[in-house]
Amino acid sequence: MVQMKKGLLLTIFGVIALLVIGCSSNQSPASSGNNQTSDENGDNSNNQTEETIVLRASSGLPSHHVWLESFVYGWMERVEEESNGRVQFDVFTGGELVTLGGEFDALKAGTIDIAIPVMHLYDPHHFPLSEITMIPLTVSGTEVVNEAYHNLVYSDRELQDGKTFYELEMEANGLKAWAMNAGEGYVINTVGKQFSSPEDFRNARIRTGSRLSEMFITNVGATSISMPQTDSYDALSRGALDGNLMTVGDWMSWGFQDLIKYVLEGANIGHFTSVIGMTQEKWDSLPADIQEIMDNAAKELQLAQEANDYMLAKDIEVRELVEGEVVFATINDLDDETRDHIVQAMEKTWFDWIDLIEAQGSPGKEVAKLWRDLIIEAGGDVPDKIKDLD
Repeated sequence: MVQMKKGLLLTIFGVIALLVIGCSSNQSPASSGNNQTSDENGDNSNNQTEETIVLRASSGLPSHHVWLESFVYGWMERVEEESNGRVQFDVFTGGELVTLGGEFDALKAGTIDIAIPVMHLYDPHHFPLSEITMIPLTVSGTEVVNEAYHNLVYSDRELQDGKTFYELEMEANGLKAWAMNAGEGYVINTVGKQFSSPEDFRNARIRTGSRLSEMFITNVGATSISMPQTDSYDALSRGALDGNLMTVGDWMSWGFQDLIKYVLEGANIGHFTSVIGMTQEKWDSLPADIQEIMDNAAKELQLAQEANDYMLAKDIEVRELVEGEVVFATINDLDDETRDHIVQAMEKTWFDWIDLIEAQGSPGKEVAKLWRDLIIEAGGDVPDKIKDLD
């Protein structure tokens, strides 16, 4: 009898507990991310907020790098503002969390949510076609390359097996990515060595950061030294390098304004481009309205005149800072033999790269033709032999 009473009491208590839980589940949760907040008048009908999305963003670049200051910081601020604070970025720079060039692996490992940027030119195994922006151009500039790169990344031209550039390079690697803005073309910068004849290039030790840069430096007769940009200042200081390839406007990001004494311009030895990226899985987890905000902001800011002006302003700032201390020469200042030597090296680099990419099974020729067309449409130009490429 006692056992039966105890069982009955336990049953009654269990029913009461279920009723209490059921009632409480219909109440608004008390967590700060999901509760309704009353205003001063006690009206909370239009003030419901949603859980904050915190994205861990990492860059191997220094915090004052022109990419971050001209594009990335503005993009993040706009996303935070237009999402009413629902998106926030936890930002790490200077390789504090992920070293330069390790962003793609960090994304796949889940160490970071977003790379600012993915340095895909350091990873030709996964991103072979993206190298095309480092191919030499006879006429180019900030506005030219930004328009051309935007149209390359978002092009609908089918390149191979019915797939576009974005599908072959980004989607195939499980990425959601956006084109970033770029600066002026790469030029040869040295700590003093000058070039006035083909022979002067022989055995000049030039730091390169991509396969296309290596091809050009080899074709022009110099010695390519591949190393991370983060190591090049020390190498230049110690005399282990004679120079490097870099846009003038980026010198101050690395402190090169104190080292470089000679620049050879006129051969735009490619433009270093990159993308902001996250895994497709992470992208798919975001609300649709947040996706729209992030997508629109990235595409609009990459083409914004303000981004171009910032890059150009950095270029002018450096030139004014080193005026009288650095010799700026162009290939048009050189004699015909030396100028022709450089142009031939540029042309050979196009064909060498196409052959390499085609041998790997990727559409090198189709991408080269697309990039050529986009550069010309944007107001730039390519070597004569490349115009006949069909």
